[in-house]
Amino acid sequence: MTTPALTVTEADLAARVVQPIDFVADTQAFVDVRIERSKGKASYSFVGPGVSQNADQHISIAEPHGYNVGAATMPHGVYNNAHLHFTPEVFICTRGSWRIDVGRGREHAVRLAANDVFSAPTWVFRGFENTGPDDGFLFVVLGGDDTGGIIWEPAVLREAAETGMYLGRDNSLVDARNGDVPAEVLEPLSDHQLVSIDSYSQSELSDRLVQPGQLRWSQTALLSTVLGPEHSVELAPVIGHGLTQDRRSRPPICTPHGFALEWLRAAPGASTGLHRHDDSQVVLLIEGDWEVALNEPAHEVSTRPVMGSLASIPASAWRDLRNVGTTSARAVIVTGSDSPSRVEWPAETLARAAHAGFGLDAAGYVAPLELLGTGK
Repeated sequence: MTTPALTVTEADLAARVVQPIDFVADTQAFVDVRIERSKGKASYSFVGPGVSQNADQHISIAEPHGYNVGAATMPHGVYNNAHLHFTPEVFICTRGSWRIDVGRGREHAVRLAANDVFSAPTWVFRGFENTGPDDGFLFVVLGGDDTGGIIWEPAVLREAAETGMYLGRDNSLVDARNGDVPAEVLEPLSDHQLVSIDSYSQSELSDRLVQPGQLRWSQTALLSTVLGPEHSVELAPVIGHGLTQDRRSRPPICTPHGFALEWLRAAPGASTGLHRHDDSQVVLLIEGDWEVALNEPAHEVSTRPVMGSLASIPASAWRDLRNVGTTSARAVIVTGSDSPSRVEWPAETLARAAHAGFGLDAAGYVAPLELLGTGK
């Protein structure tokens, strides 16, 4: 890496952590909020504005990351109506059970349980329902800083109009409950326009669902893992290449998203070890007791958010993710690149790894040190 290390202050770190107590629900984000089957749904904008159509939405972290991170909640049986996205939309279920319908006529469905990840294709209608308890929770990652908004299935706009809700031509919400229908509103797509919308088979959609039993955990995903039990961490890729330094790792989903997504698992007391890279990063703290420490040891700042929080880590900052609990801890890491992130380690870590007989090859993967000098 040639980028100088970024030093993060305590105030900067605090502003980059969003805990459940800080979550601000937006119940007026979309045009369908008054349709009977959709009453009670809420969305959250943690990193970036997402696709909310509410000009008054709350955004926890506005700094562009190259992707957006949000969430959705709704009571049992409530439905989020059919719409499509121009950029990838990835659902991460952390609680409950959900059904995601795909296709204008709900031709196909994908069911999610806790710890399932589903990447919904672009340019295809999708809607989803909470089929489990009222406290179900979905994290959502959207590709790009500018997602381009969404297109609603035509019937949704017609039903919304009956409740007095419209979209302006700039996709902003227009409330016409007083009966004064605006002259310039977004019209539903015509049958001719709908011909351009994509479709997917059930098999193709199933290939975009990654469940816990499908994860391929690598115990040698980071150079630090060769140093001993204090770095007993594992990575399991889901989308893209991410941080892994195991050249044998293969993500189940390889289509371009503009970001990578992988699971991190750490044994009690274990940590990733101090490292850095040039990509933006958001860590979703799914389970266990995590400490997020930034900067080199002499200037370390750290925080211990509660389970269910998320933390944004800026590009080029030194970071160490630590399990400070007595049980295994899990997190989802979102990294802002389709390409493998080139991870940099402190000189001390490189020296200790070399003493253990390991180094990094020219592509940045862990390899036996005795083989690294034989190619020249």
